[in-house]
Amino acid sequence: MIPSKKSSPIKSTALVSMALASMALISISLAAVADACQVPVFRYALERWPADNYELVVLHDGPLGEAESKLVEHLRASDRQSSVAANCGVRLIEVADLQDDVLKSVWTEHGKSGKPVLVSLYPVTAQEVPDRLIAAAPLNAESVGNLIDSPIRQEIAKRLVAGESAVWIFVPCGDPKQDQVALDNLTRLVQQNEQSLELPEQEEIEDEQELLQQVAIDLRLDFSILTLQRDDPKEQFLLKMLLASEPDLEGLDQPMAFPVLGRGRVLYALVGKGISELTIGLASRFIIGPCSCQVKNQNPGFDLLMAVDWEKKIGTAKLSDPLPETTSAPVLLTIPPGRNAK
Repeated sequence: MIPSKKSSPIKSTALVSMALASMALISISLAAVADACQVPVFRYALERWPADNYELVVLHDGPLGEAESKLVEHLRASDRQSSVAANCGVRLIEVADLQDDVLKSVWTEHGKSGKPVLVSLYPVTAQEVPDRLIAAAPLNAESVGNLIDSPIRQEIAKRLVAGESAVWIFVPCGDPKQDQVALDNLTRLVQQNEQSLELPEQEEIEDEQELLQQVAIDLRLDFSILTLQRDDPKEQFLLKMLLASEPDLEGLDQPMAFPVLGRGRVLYALVGKGISELTIGLASRFIIGPCSCQVKNQNPGFDLLMAVDWEKKIGTAKLSDPLPETTSAPVLLTIPPGRNAK
């Protein structure tokens, strides 16, 4: 069953204060802490954390037309079973066979014309998102066009497989003054962290010269920033994935920053004055720190939908070891979410 979206209560001053003091949880296993992996989080994520699969559902009432069938084939030509290997699966569901209440509600709202509706859902494993439903729109060339891929997502992938530790997506709000202050802060602090932080000691890896010669991607500390304009027609689905990932992001008229690492994993949003030395420093230290918790779903964040053959680009030689087996219970640590209340 797809969870339904619940409306957010009006925030009182007390609730805002509580929200500012709330923490995003990171689960770290006791066994892993005792024998911490010295490979940085960003590199372990790139090598060992497959991107979670999105669901693209086409709701239809009766047979698809020729043009609609071609659009579905276009989507299927890019799913996880294709050579493009995007992290998604495509399903067709006849309206008469609908069992899920949320999909029924989507059809009621968007299927009034009787034409097919394309529904996009976050991965089942994206536990921190408030609602798996990202978007629903008529099945047409516009809704399909930049769903699977987009220029910014390709650039993010290019930078990550080139060895960058993380790519920060900066989303302006449209207010030139706010945006410039936030971007200047982000740029200065990202550069500052890049220069002042250090990767974990790599003595064990450095001793394996044969492995280092085989690894295709150099291990280095390197951050960069990409700006995502809210009115860019090619990036609307990327924008939607980011803004729908937390309960109230879509309603905030402030600049935002999202750190992306691994195979397109977004940690969380930093908003407005939350784009600060403290929050950027905490995110950066987590990203380049030793991967104490190799269990992907015990770490914060969600994966973007991207059309990238990660395994091919990374290669078979890897600096990290596979996830060790452990039955230890997790220990919960906290980091500030970097959110700024309105």
